[in-house]
Amino acid sequence: MMHVAPSAGFSEASSRDADIGRYLSHFGRVEALKLQVDSARRAANDSLGRLNALPQPEVGESTLFVAALDIHRRDREALFEAMRQLETAREALRLAASTVVPDR
Repeated sequence: MMHVAPSAGFSEASSRDADIGRYLSHFGRVEALKLQVDSARRAANDSLGRLNALPQPEVGESTLFVAALDIHRRDREALFEAMRQLETAREALRLAASTVVPDR
């Protein structure tokens, strides 16, 4: 039995496949986070609409207004967190794209 070292093309192909797999993994994460941002944006817009529909308190605090304001603040912070995660995932995708070896 003769053992033969793998050719250079074989190792490049397996490396390229691994790079493409990493890229596709990052791409899927970006797409999922886009959906999460869209959902968080809708929730923040809905809570802002409910907040704006309430009468503004004249003097003192309206517990209903304060509760709606707290809900909107939570929704807005969830949106910002989703946007931060999306930007981080996009950066990882850019890095993964730069490592993919083009076909020669």
